Amino acid sequence: MRTRLAILFFLLAAAQTSVAQGFAEFIYRAFNAERDTLYVDDLSRMFSVNASLFQKNSAFSIDDLKNLSSLQYSCSDSSSSVSAGFAYKWLSLNLGFSTGLFDRHRTGSKTVLSTQILLPAVTLKFSGSVYEGYYLENAETILQNWPEGTRHDRPDITTASLRVSADYYFNYTKYSRKALTSHGELQRRTAGSAIAGILFNINMASGDSSLVPRIVNDSLFGYHEQLKFVSNTLIGAGGGYARTFVTPAKIYFNLDMQMGLAYNKCLLQLDDAPDRRHDALNFYFQGDLSFGYNSNHWFFNVGGNVLAIESPMGNDGVNINNMNAMLRATLAYRFELEKNYGVGELFTTKWRQWREHRAEKKAGNG
Repeated sequence: MRTRLAILFFLLAAAQTSVAQGFAEFIYRAFNAERDTLYVDDLSRMFSVNASLFQKNSAFSIDDLKNLSSLQYSCSDSSSSVSAGFAYKWLSLNLGFSTGLFDRHRTGSKTVLSTQILLPAVTLKFSGSVYEGYYLENAETILQNWPEGTRHDRPDITTASLRVSADYYFNYTKYSRKALTSHGELQRRTAGSAIAGILFNINMASGDSSLVPRIVNDSLFGYHEQLKFVSNTLIGAGGGYARTFVTPAKIYFNLDMQMGLAYNKCLLQLDDAPDRRHDALNFYFQGDLSFGYNSNHWFFNVGGNVLAIESPMGNDGVNINNMNAMLRATLAYRFELEKNYGVGELFTTKWRQWREHRAEKKAGNG
């Protein structure tokens, strides 16, 4: 008996040691991965300034699977935004604001916060958003006797979401995610990588009145519960593949796609019935598509990304499908610096030089 216990203890200790070593090696690779310089060039030593024009939009649908029909809601504020900023080594700062362009029917509002941590092997994403004001895209076909050519606005509908994700790129020595989303690296040759990722996501939708209008066409849409609030909290894992095609003219094209399986907890609050909870497994999809130009000094990128999650709301054949999408165009220019400064050293040195130059100018004018 003692021998068996000793063997079991030894095996457990060895397993724990192996797991700890594997995790330590993973963390080391994530932060200190070496690049193959034939494929990826490190330009983080250069100071870059950038400007972007982008649109972020939110949409959701309540799908009646029995009748193969849906209520399709889209945010009333699909206006574009602009941002400007700079990047140097690990520091990247941008400031943006909404312009109101490209949206003739702007009746809603949106608040979006997002950031990324781009390590050689791992990409971490954090984002949160609140959208207020939606309209029913297919009101003419789904509502009874709805006037043709008019919008069914729902300024009372609000959605909120929180997303945290981590993606591991196996071929991190040759494939650079940073070359697409920041200005610190340059993809020199075509390369791709398998991806493994985890996702934590919360989506919520609510309205002062039911999300399902009382005047839906019964022959098209059979779900009539007075749904005031719905939330979906999920955690999942998946995988996919990413590849960047690079031409001799330094024009590139990138495709990044992932699918995953998630455990989802759904909460429904009804106007005329007790709260309902439902747990289920469901799929999610996220993808990025972009093209552009990347050289030692100039960076240009046009692309978009989407995250789509379809979640069951119960056993009555009704799902809610949440989708967040963004289109972005970015232009950046990198400056050569006289030396390889540290981040703090760069700003203190430039501030001192500016003050000295200002003092000299004042003395000359005197």
